[in-house]
Amino acid sequence: MPDHRVIPFPTGRAGARGDSDTAALNDIHAILCRPGGWDPDTLDDVALVLARCGRPVADVRDIDATAGHTPAGLPQARVDAGGTSIEVYQDHSGGLAVTITATPADETGLTVSLNGRPLHAATGSTP
Repeated sequence: MPDHRVIPFPTGRAGARGDSDTAALNDIHAILCRPGGWDPDTLDDVALVLARCGRPVADVRDIDATAGHTPAGLPQARVDAGGTSIEVYQDHSGGLAVTITATPADETGLTVSLNGRPLHAATGSTP
């Protein structure tokens, strides 16, 4: 929790949850433009505003995708997202193979589906 005050809601606006997106954006703008500039508590203040209006704060992962060839020269695509990597490649018989490797923490939040049918449903949220 920051040791300075978060921009309070002006009198007449809704309190806790349920603030409008516009009100939240105005508060976030005020936080980002306050005198003294950026400090480490700025993100905490923005998160508190988002929580007041009922918006979740979630970690966002970088997703990197590459295309290339297997050592045998067959087409291959790879997607890396945090502790999860997915490889799609053509096997020697001409079929398509998909390999998913995930850390135990990522596996709990992993959902895999084929034609809209879950093959592996997430068992919880990723920590």
